Amino acid sequence: MSRNCVNVLSVINSASNISTETINGRDHIIVRGITPVVDDIVMNRKLYPAAEIAKSFKTLERNPMPLGHPKLDGKHISARDVQAVNQYHVGAWLQNVNHSCGKVTGDMYVDRRYAEASDNGKRLLARLDDMAAGNNSEPIHISTGLTYSGIVANGDSKGKKYDEIATNMDFDHVAVLLDEPGAGTPNDGVGIFVNSDGTEQQIEVVNLAEAQTPDELPPESHSFFQQLKAFFSANSKQPKEEVDPMKELITNALKAKGIPTEDKSDAELMDAYNKSLAADATTKEETPEEKAAREKKEAKGKQPETATNSEQQNEALMTLISTAVNAAVEPLKAQLNDNADQEKATMRSAVKAKFGMTDIAVNALEGEPLKELYAQCATSHGLRGAFNHSTETKSISEMPE
Repeated sequence: MSRNCVNVLSVINSASNISTETINGRDHIIVRGITPVVDDIVMNRKLYPAAEIAKSFKTLERNPMPLGHPKLDGKHISARDVQAVNQYHVGAWLQNVNHSCGKVTGDMYVDRRYAEASDNGKRLLARLDDMAAGNNSEPIHISTGLTYSGIVANGDSKGKKYDEIATNMDFDHVAVLLDEPGAGTPNDGVGIFVNSDGTEQQIEVVNLAEAQTPDELPPESHSFFQQLKAFFSANSKQPKEEVDPMKELITNALKAKGIPTEDKSDAELMDAYNKSLAADATTKEETPEEKAAREKKEAKGKQPETATNSEQQNEALMTLISTAVNAAVEPLKAQLNDNADQEKATMRSAVKAKFGMTDIAVNALEGEPLKELYAQCATSHGLRGAFNHSTETKSISEMPE
């Protein structure tokens, strides 16, 4: 699965959050409450799910905050590259990263002595000092560089449509932009990012503020299983070949029902799966008693109407017996249903605790998807010990921008 690069643009615009503190005997400027990204935001038709952000936001902790996005020979490079450190660092970094209330926030720290050693550092100090003193109210733009793996899916979030879901995000740096509102030349929208191995990737620029403005058209409901697909990707092992466990699960389910899966795209597989689930939901399951009565009625309708009084009496007797049997069986059926509900409740409770899902999402899980997620829960008290399974997730970082 390919990795995509993106720069997310946001701002520092509150002088009241700027203070000075002495750390290890050196003066530091601290800017509280910077917001690099928010939950379930759609930018350039790409969804950044809360579950994926929750998994990856800690890669922002102690990220460097260079002045501008580091470049070498006109192409973006990682802020951790030696030449990037020498030319772009101004003694600033992001710390105390937190994910709550639907967004990621952190504090910008600037080592004043380090910053004073370079012209760019002095410019940053002057701008922050002016903002803290109330002499300059213009916001300072920041741009968060990251990479992600994309999954094809259609839907909408916060009133904006998307056709791709960002997963396995990895943050490289948060650039401070004193001269322009965007990453280098934001109106261009696209640049080139060079990985540590020398390969090149396109990099796009998105604006967090603009993305929070809903589209003009009203949002339409999108499938829960599109979100579930992203959730599987966020919480499943990622082997070298990066097999998509949700895609494999969907493909197997379709094959079991005799639905062709060859040469279908991710979107086509999801559409076929959703239609299959909808068909199952509208088909009422027939009890053995109902089936027998229906078949008898159909058979009787095909015969000449020659029923005798004796046949009518037998039919009435059979009906009476059937009613009595049903009355005796109903408590047993109720007990079985109750046991099944308890098992579902146990599995859903474990899945909710493991993956932090909402009640609506976890209660929508049924059948194989529920069992698949439960199997990933590391627990010592699974249902009859059959579902105990330990998982370990670790995203493979690549140099983002």
